[in-house]
Amino acid sequence: MASSNQDDIAIIGLSGVFAGSPNIDTFWRNILEKRDQICEAPDSWAMPWYDPEDQNQGIDSARIRTRKVGLLGDLAVFHPLEFGIPPKAVEGDPAHYLALQLAGDALRDAGYWDRDFNRERTGVILGHGSNPNRGDILGMQYGLVIDQTLDLLAQLMPDVSEERRNTLRAALKRSLPKIEIEQAPTLISNIISGRISNRLNLMGPNYLVDSACSSSLIALDLGMRDLRSGRCDMMLIGGVQASMPAQIYMLFQQIGALAHGDIRPFDASANGTLLGEGVGFAVIKRLADARRDGDRIYAILKGVGVASDGKGMGLLAPRVEGEALAIRRAYEQSGIDPTTIELIEAHGTGIPLGDRTELQALGQIFGERRGRLPHCAIGSVKSMIGHCIPAAGIASLIKTSLALHHKLLPPTLCESVNPDLGMERTPFYVNTATRPWVHGGPLPRRAGINAFG
Repeated sequence: MASSNQDDIAIIGLSGVFAGSPNIDTFWRNILEKRDQICEAPDSWAMPWYDPEDQNQGIDSARIRTRKVGLLGDLAVFHPLEFGIPPKAVEGDPAHYLALQLAGDALRDAGYWDRDFNRERTGVILGHGSNPNRGDILGMQYGLVIDQTLDLLAQLMPDVSEERRNTLRAALKRSLPKIEIEQAPTLISNIISGRISNRLNLMGPNYLVDSACSSSLIALDLGMRDLRSGRCDMMLIGGVQASMPAQIYMLFQQIGALAHGDIRPFDASANGTLLGEGVGFAVIKRLADARRDGDRIYAILKGVGVASDGKGMGLLAPRVEGEALAIRRAYEQSGIDPTTIELIEAHGTGIPLGDRTELQALGQIFGERRGRLPHCAIGSVKSMIGHCIPAAGIASLIKTSLALHHKLLPPTLCESVNPDLGMERTPFYVNTATRPWVHGGPLPRRAGINAFG
């Protein structure tokens, strides 16, 4: 069923921190100026796991052959006193504190930091992955690795006394960050959204969503449902990937997904993806309420399509039928004609099979090119900040909302479009320069976002 204007949802606040960008203003400026924020990681991140000469493949590889990654570094800033938190309590998984900071920043951007609103009907839904983070690793080190190390020592050196083992245990614990009682909750991921509700005094639903790369857009879908059902009046939705340890790179290399050079979606040189850290939030309300309350509106949300791939050739291989189904459902739900879309922010990971599958799925819904010239720009912010996994969708949402708000078509980094994609048969063109979004006619500017998971 097509949505009516009464179902429309407004984006009224945005916040984000991504590689090279401490806020959404810098994020947008970096995009418009085509700045690649993927950098060579320092030794503290890469060693001892970096070995560009490692010839092992797949699961046999325990090393990484690239150290290019989108890290936040010094941009990962949290102001504890702003949220009534003692500075000495800020330890453990940074996702807890960066998510809280960015949730507060989004509320401030929306104009509700120091303005009355119904906190009992405001909720938080956050995309967050289950891949290892600093809190998980620290908990495992305390609860598993130390004991395994001492057990191995006992097998190799059975004459070591119990007293000596206890001395070694104490030394190993001293080598790890100390966990105070107030820091223990940072080892539990699902407290992240609860911390936001607690510190911002929000009493609507709060929970995490993990659907891999689509996590933050699934959070968006759920937040829109809460608004449309009348359960809530305002929602903070977002995604967080606050730490990207080298161990995640090992996993991506083992499945053959990690790039050898740069991340260049749709490019002839594309050979894989690179990963990045990032956190972002959007504040959303029913459009009618936003207009009534005089809120600034970045963009209007019409619908979200969701689907799974079903049974395919492999569990990790994308399937055209599943991706096309999600796209089709989005346009059916919203009542939007795909031919009226002028910008697609693609999932665009730079993995050749994924990019080809995505373009084929889009082609099934958008049809073939009519006339000599394409009419719909396509790009991927991953080319500049890397793939932020659960925060990938929110990065795309922020970019697209700002494009609509500023009436500009943002560029993507692509030197030469891969001829094997058959882009010339589609209505799409890879937009590689900042262009004014020239638009005429009775319809508004329209854009679509993909985030497959």
